[in-house]
Amino acid sequence: MKYVGYITTFVAAVVAAVGLSVFSMGVMAEQQEEATSNRNIDQSTVCVAASDEQALGCPEGGMFLARLAINESDLQNPLILENRVLNTMALYCDTNFEIQHTRTGVLCVLTHERIGTPAEEGDAIEAVEDEPVAQEAVEEDS
Repeated sequence: MKYVGYITTFVAAVVAAVGLSVFSMGVMAEQQEEATSNRNIDQSTVCVAASDEQALGCPEGGMFLARLAINESDLQNPLILENRVLNTMALYCDTNFEIQHTRTGVLCVLTHERIGTPAEEGDAIEAVEDEPVAQEAVEEDS
């Protein structure tokens, strides 16, 4: 009879834990749906920039692609390149949305909220050559 009490207590604890887990997952899912449904991003164009000046010409809240130039010092010390990628993400990307990055670029939703913050060493995005800001249309697959 003593073991029945232990088993009953254990089952009640498991049921309570599962119930709380299901409830909290439901609340988190609702919050994520509200956040993404309130702010739709136009994905038909991507603003491409290879310098800070070009990034300033891109519309806030749109898709943004920062192209990073790789030079010899970056190849010799990969931490410099990682630092530039991180600086670019921190300066230009809206952290409320997902950020994609590689060693040579960053794709994110652009924000101008931190533009007044000075970069640590020169441009966060270093240009290979001076190019005008490019708006590239993205074709939809049917």
